[in-house]
Amino acid sequence: MKNIAIHAFLFNACFFVLQPAVGLTGTPNEDPKQPPHAVNITVDSRIELLAVVQLLSGYDKRYRLITRYDFPYKQDVREYFSTYKNHAAVKLFDEMSADGFSFDAPPAAMLYLSKPPELTIERPFTEYLNKRAGGAERLKKFIELLRDFAKETEFAAFFRAHRGTFLQMVTNAQKKMGGINYARTLQDYYGMSQNSYNIILAPLFTGGYGPRIERSGGKDDIYNILGPMSMKDGLPAFGSEQSFRHIAWHEFSHSFVNPTTAKFSREIDRYEALYEPISARMKGQAYDNWQTCVNEHIVRAVTTRLTYREIGSDAGEQALGSEKEGGFAYVQALCESLAHYEQQRQTYPTLVDYYPELIKVLRELSEKDLDQDFYAIAFKGTINAAVTDRTSAILVVPTHESDKRIQEKIHAFVENIQKRFYKDTPILTDKQALKKDLSKNTIIAYGTPKGNLFIARHITGMPIQIKSDRIVAGKVYKGTSLRFISAWPNPWNPEKGMVFYTAQRPEDVLNINSVFHGPTDYVIAKATTCLVSANYDKQNGTWSLTTDIRTGTETKKQANQS
Repeated sequence: MKNIAIHAFLFNACFFVLQPAVGLTGTPNEDPKQPPHAVNITVDSRIELLAVVQLLSGYDKRYRLITRYDFPYKQDVREYFSTYKNHAAVKLFDEMSADGFSFDAPPAAMLYLSKPPELTIERPFTEYLNKRAGGAERLKKFIELLRDFAKETEFAAFFRAHRGTFLQMVTNAQKKMGGINYARTLQDYYGMSQNSYNIILAPLFTGGYGPRIERSGGKDDIYNILGPMSMKDGLPAFGSEQSFRHIAWHEFSHSFVNPTTAKFSREIDRYEALYEPISARMKGQAYDNWQTCVNEHIVRAVTTRLTYREIGSDAGEQALGSEKEGGFAYVQALCESLAHYEQQRQTYPTLVDYYPELIKVLRELSEKDLDQDFYAIAFKGTINAAVTDRTSAILVVPTHESDKRIQEKIHAFVENIQKRFYKDTPILTDKQALKKDLSKNTIIAYGTPKGNLFIARHITGMPIQIKSDRIVAGKVYKGTSLRFISAWPNPWNPEKGMVFYTAQRPEDVLNINSVFHGPTDYVIAKATTCLVSANYDKQNGTWSLTTDIRTGTETKKQANQS
């Protein structure tokens, strides 16, 4: 992106309205003429400024929180801001993120500011944010440097120059709402309202966050900050209609549920023993204490009930099954209780009024002798469900790759993965893994089918074929530098999973994690371009695909009984 292209937009307006509550801003809409239940869908200049600094720093190498997808806007960011990677704001952010100013904290802090380049602190930062930043003065210093960065780089003009891209992303996202009024649905269910509901599309992010900004009167500005989940027509896409709705309900729900749980914290703590049987799965998903675990259970129970009510019983059953498979063992009992809440709204106008009944569910569960069968969950995917089980994971590296130099690089790559994500996880060679009892482990293996003996042994049970000129998985994907990432049940224990990071060539195993993957069972990619991201068919415990094993014109069902 050249400077001349930026200056052409210097005098254009910064706010573009597609329809009420949809535009390019991020500042909650306080216009009394706006619909009281409107959801603001925006691309926020504050979040984009932060994302630029994150991209220039070592943040992605440390946390892998910059999107893997490549698209023109991302390329423009790299080109336009590349000369500013040594700016003081970038250096300070690098230091702060290494000290814990990461994940939810940086984007939440940006919401306390006005738009760039002014970045006025419009309300005091919370103690939580000051602590995450390493102190109030350090956070203020970062904002000062960020303000200087925005002015020096003419960031506001760069942001305006991409208005067409942003508006198209907003328009596409708005269509995903499917006629469902997210805000009204949540307000009706919880019996409470918030000041504003904001979905911020963050094209450079990975994952999402649900911060809230407290306002006077007990009603807050609540947010769903969302990174892309795929690409469509050269633009970042933010999920299917189903996933977009689910994430919005989930993130918005935390602003109703978390403060309510805090009011009943003493009662909740009485049943903390329920955390221990599911602690491994919860900690693997960063829910490392009982109250956080309770919030997640209740939010997921509510979103499941909303799916039943708004979408239908089949979708509701699928949502319930998905939550149980994720390790949320108590969600079904909470759903059953919430069904009573829905029938007794005159007695319980709000979830706050009903919350003691949810505590009663926890009490009753704690009084039961819940055995292993209650907590047993057959592994049903996805890749994320396997790789987030870090408490029992083992990493497996190859010993038989044809190019020993590249094999050494694969080992170094996996060691780096271990340091960043699996600090207490052992690394085994394929030979060692084949000799061990791995029935209690989640297995994560890297290498080609020829180079990693463990992958060679167990990929034969999967309905895929990796050939030198193609990969066959449901259909034929032709190419000579293809990558395949797949989850699959642990062959010794159906409650555990394993993930293969493999490819046709050993050099394509290197940096294979840069391929966007996680929400589905398997991914086939060329370089970082995803060719397919999908799930296996699973019926009666059988994982399968209709796979062409010959020429692409004749199909044969291959399956594995898990």
